[in-house]
Amino acid sequence: MSVVSPVVMSRRAVLSVAAVASAGVVLGGCGVLKKGGSASGKGSGSAASAHAAVAASTGPHGGVVLEAGIEGKPVSVEVGPAVVVGERTVVRLVVSTSQAEGHIMVSSMFGTTRAPITLLDVQMLSLDKGLVFPELSLSHEGLYQDVTKDDPVELFPVFAAVGGGVKTVEVLLPHMGVVVGVPVAEESKAGYSAADVLAKAELTTSDPGPCRLQSHTVAADGSSDVKRDEASTTVTVAGDVTFAVDSDQLSAQADSVLAGVVEQIKKYPSGGELTITGHTDDVADDAHNQDLSERRAKAVSGRLKTLTDLSAWKEAVSGKGESSPRVPNDSEENKQANRRVEVTLKPSKPQEGDSAQGASAASSSTAVPEATGPVGKGPEGVDVNVDGKTLHMSIDRVVRIGKYLTGSVELSSDQDVSISGASFALPETMQKVHGGWVIGGVYSLTLLSGSTRYMETDCEPPAGDRLPIAMTSFGSSVKPGVPVRLPVVWPDPGGDSVTIDLPEGEARLSGRIVARLTDIPVTNA
Repeated sequence: MSVVSPVVMSRRAVLSVAAVASAGVVLGGCGVLKKGGSASGKGSGSAASAHAAVAASTGPHGGVVLEAGIEGKPVSVEVGPAVVVGERTVVRLVVSTSQAEGHIMVSSMFGTTRAPITLLDVQMLSLDKGLVFPELSLSHEGLYQDVTKDDPVELFPVFAAVGGGVKTVEVLLPHMGVVVGVPVAEESKAGYSAADVLAKAELTTSDPGPCRLQSHTVAADGSSDVKRDEASTTVTVAGDVTFAVDSDQLSAQADSVLAGVVEQIKKYPSGGELTITGHTDDVADDAHNQDLSERRAKAVSGRLKTLTDLSAWKEAVSGKGESSPRVPNDSEENKQANRRVEVTLKPSKPQEGDSAQGASAASSSTAVPEATGPVGKGPEGVDVNVDGKTLHMSIDRVVRIGKYLTGSVELSSDQDVSISGASFALPETMQKVHGGWVIGGVYSLTLLSGSTRYMETDCEPPAGDRLPIAMTSFGSSVKPGVPVRLPVVWPDPGGDSVTIDLPEGEARLSGRIVARLTDIPVTNA
């Protein structure tokens, strides 16, 4: 196959899916999907959709096929192979449809309200390595084209080069799903010229990435949260729970909150650097707040020494007063979020925490918060009411890759249901923890394990906004026919099944969906 343009090629024939280089997984709904081919089944409601399945390798030249739908119309996307040329990776996407009548504009499949008429919300992932690769091509070519039964379209998103030895990658496609097991092939075996693509491509000059995945957990009662990346772990404890008002005296609840800090410390028996920093709101003057923040940090340090052995840790204790607020001090709720103590661990052997991850999840509190919306098992789904119409949500399973889980929540309906930009927003209290995710994206699909919420993973590139690994901009509708999918990546809490909980809470705008999907099977890639 030759390359006609740097980013797109349209052909007057239905794509014949080539043989496959390695086994792949496509995360979708309910039916059967094979790499290099597909078979439809009955999905939730009346919709036929693709099931996440693993198929045998059948050859060296093909990609992984995702059967999906846009605006109620069936589409098929072959993803891969990926080819590394110098400092770049090129991934082939071939889009086709089985619908005999009508057409589908390519941009509606990949563009979002955040990045319309682009491929910028397509993300390449290496979950084994915990890396996210942003899409780099600025070209709009091909995105204005229509896909018809006899006229597939081929696109070539570009990313930074994956490291040596990487044989497969994952690709997140907005509106459609996460494709797992996309082969990384030699250019001579890929069936297209990645070098030709790169020679003609216009690429962004911003940071090409990759950036590292970050994991974030939140106590269901809001008393603490934990942020973890490859090098460090930061536990933030709420000042209003840990201390008496305007005091450094530890409260009766302090030990239960600090137990989470102790749990993190015990994951790293070899120790490392331990930093304890106090913070306040802007009530009172600077001198008072600085002194209070220092005294609170010292109080936490002293109490931790009675709860666990810190001899292997080099400790630094300080206060920053009101100088480093988490959010603006413009409401009582925000002031409360800023009254906190942060405990940051930089272990000398970060890998020690990996082996403790599953045990940590298993030992967490089993006090599951009461559901505040409809509840159903993930594969069976649950009905939610949206403006008087019924929307069905389901997820057949999630797939474990390294320290992460990935899957797609499926939305279907027998009616045309409009989804607002606030439908999957986080409650405002959780937005503050994450630094300002507000509305417009799919941010509220948290995993619930005991009393701990596992937020969607995110990354924070040197240049640009910190965003979750999910659909980062969503304002659309669900139409009868083919479901809409919401792809997400989460940190792995361990276990053979998980629960997705869309939490209740304060919302800036109305229209948020609250529900819970339980007993979702976990399978290994």
